[in-house]
Amino acid sequence: MTAVTRRGFNALAMGTAMLPMVGPAFGQAAARGKSIIVAQSSDAYTMDPAKHSNFQTANILGHLYDSLVHLNLDGTFGPRLALSWSNPDPMTWRFVLRQGVKFHNGEEFNAEAVKFTFDRALDPKFAAPYRSRIAAITKVEVVDPFTVDFKTAAPFPTMLYSLYTASFASLIVPPKYAAESNGEAIAKKAVGTGPFRLVEWVKDDRVVVEANPDYWGGKPKLDKITFRPIKERRTAIAEIKSEGVDLISDVPPEDVPGLNRGETKTIVQDSDFFFFFFAFDTLKATPLQDKRVRQAINYAVDVDTIQKTILGGMGKRIAVTLPTSALGYDPDLKPYPYDPAKAKALLAEAGFPNGFEIPLTSRQFYYLKDKEIMEATMGYLARVGIKVNPNFLEPGVWAQVSEKKGREGLIYPGWSGNDPDLIWYPILTTGMYQSYFSNKELDELLVKGRSTLDLNERKAIYKKAGQLIKEEAPHLPLFQAPSIYAVNKRLVWKPRSDTLLDLREAEVAG
Repeated sequence: MTAVTRRGFNALAMGTAMLPMVGPAFGQAAARGKSIIVAQSSDAYTMDPAKHSNFQTANILGHLYDSLVHLNLDGTFGPRLALSWSNPDPMTWRFVLRQGVKFHNGEEFNAEAVKFTFDRALDPKFAAPYRSRIAAITKVEVVDPFTVDFKTAAPFPTMLYSLYTASFASLIVPPKYAAESNGEAIAKKAVGTGPFRLVEWVKDDRVVVEANPDYWGGKPKLDKITFRPIKERRTAIAEIKSEGVDLISDVPPEDVPGLNRGETKTIVQDSDFFFFFFAFDTLKATPLQDKRVRQAINYAVDVDTIQKTILGGMGKRIAVTLPTSALGYDPDLKPYPYDPAKAKALLAEAGFPNGFEIPLTSRQFYYLKDKEIMEATMGYLARVGIKVNPNFLEPGVWAQVSEKKGREGLIYPGWSGNDPDLIWYPILTTGMYQSYFSNKELDELLVKGRSTLDLNERKAIYKKAGQLIKEEAPHLPLFQAPSIYAVNKRLVWKPRSDTLLDLREAEVAG
């Protein structure tokens, strides 16, 4: 975590990353006591952790449900509902479970609940949006009431990443309740084992959760958290300044100075996980099926200038869709340079000397400066003859379209992960829910990479995969952007590098 001191932002270094409190606030926020209000760009999509692929939803449900393991801030894994784990053989992961834990409705947590959770999410008919994160699991076996085995067809080196909170379908649900009304009950009212319990969900207005006094890990320090959907960034900034909310995310860099005043401060968290990119739908009969066209788009967009002018030089440019700190990222790979003449030549060679029209499918006001980044990209593409017709969807509609694999043309999402298996396998393997690309050679490499525990072998495989991805250009990689938060000074909280909003350990000063 750093203050805003990178490239052109030295003037903003005003203690933005200081976590210790300098004194309690005495305004509207202080009147809330140990309760806080969090603004997010969208409402929850569902209360069922296995039925979404939405980080705003995950930020809420991560406080209501528990995973088997926890990714600590230092990158190591620790226990949550699983106390320990081992590998009896290369294709088995054995977990010893915590005893004496109950769901919010009184159901007992045990090995049967774990088996039910994963059997349900792995069932193709259930259509879990994040199924790809756990798809390597072939079977879940109950060894005894508090021991469970996960079976895989081959060694699975990223199993623990598949079982923590960011793998949404891995949050454990109560079997009896989750089966009620064919899953309709849990979709409307969350029941987990987490440190907070659901009080109310008023669609498109608020989600209110309260501390669970019976939580196995001890009652949280916060009494209540209210999540408010505030789509417009300017509105969220006005709310934090007026103490209407206590925490907002995706603060534009240019707003940092104005938020380091009064009772607010900013926190900047560098991300080792999250990055922005454009994906290309190569499955439909459009010019995007031609590699030369995809390469032309990469040459046509001046990503460095976008990063400099829109993000103020913050972030880190990436050559392929993988964080630079991730296993297998090849530092010898360089991003496509800005070369509009080369882009036009490739388009002409592909049979499109006058360009073409293509849709863009995305959301607005969802990620940091997303509207501006998309507009700038469309402007660069227009210069080489590619007319982009944007189709901006509301988050709920985006989720429905995504579930039907209906994204078209250029697609602007973000992605999080620090291992190629968590990124390239779900978004580039043929047939995966989030993949709009198909390449047999790449498929073989990605399967090989996730099927060995040998670290050096995996690095070599992913280095080759990265070279192929760079050549095939299924994406327009952009950059790892930092997470910029504004908080009321009374809130004591440390953000995560994977961008999940975790307030389990947060507290109010004073």
